[in-house]
Amino acid sequence: MLTSVRNFTLLLAIPLLTACVSINSKLQLVSNAEAASSTTQSCDVEPVMDLPAEYTRGLDPEKISFLNWNIYKGNGENWQQDLSSFAQSHDVMTIQEATLDEELTGLLETNDFTWVMNTAFHLNGTAAGVMTAANSIAVYSCGFKDQEPLLRIPKSTLVSYYKINGSEKKLLVANIHGINFTFGVSNYHQQLESLYAAIEHHDGPMIVAGDFNSWSDDRMVEVEQLVNRLALSKIAYPVNNKTHVFGNAIDHVFYRQLEIVNNKVWPVSSSDHNPISVNFRLKTASL
Repeated sequence: MLTSVRNFTLLLAIPLLTACVSINSKLQLVSNAEAASSTTQSCDVEPVMDLPAEYTRGLDPEKISFLNWNIYKGNGENWQQDLSSFAQSHDVMTIQEATLDEELTGLLETNDFTWVMNTAFHLNGTAAGVMTAANSIAVYSCGFKDQEPLLRIPKSTLVSYYKINGSEKKLLVANIHGINFTFGVSNYHQQLESLYAAIEHHDGPMIVAGDFNSWSDDRMVEVEQLVNRLALSKIAYPVNNKTHVFGNAIDHVFYRQLEIVNNKVWPVSSSDHNPISVNFRLKTASL
């Protein structure tokens, strides 16, 4: 099924559709993913996050296991086994280059994950974009798309909020797939500026992750500016085998109002990106 926030296409697991419609009246059912504009930002209002009582399970503040992974459209060998293994040991996963087929959604549902997806485009009739999956229901989600200026293929960004047990604050999880082929960084800057505008109002804990396609020094300057403006922290990796292009890491996980317990970058052959795993806990002052 397809749902939308204004001009934004959200694809939600069928069992959650009724709950998500009742969370926010701005969610409207549509039947065509092409209703989404490639330029309109739709995270420009304060989220309404009143969740029905039957959907109150939140994340454990002492252990929030997080994974970020570009799964290469599921074209790599044994990606299903790897993703299933990661799902069993993580609470929240931000996935880029997800394709909305029964193989992916079935795998997530088997592992008791709910998910929300922002479609960037359709690949052979199948929706593709960024997906955030979790063992807790997102109480609100919104997003936008930015078009590649050269290839004209959109990249999508998704923002989701999750309840944390024992805390009045919600965890904001932003999932971005950065535009790739550009002359200069003006379009890239605008995409990150849109992300900043979408989440700057949030005063609680936050994870900003994704495939930033930050393969040049100039792009990394743009990412650094976003990190500084949002008061995010970087992660020091014991073994930094993150995926690099032209000497620059392209996948990142940034955070605030959380503490790191441990982290690891997993070398895999099932994608051209190595997944980043981080175990967080909520800072006591954030409860």
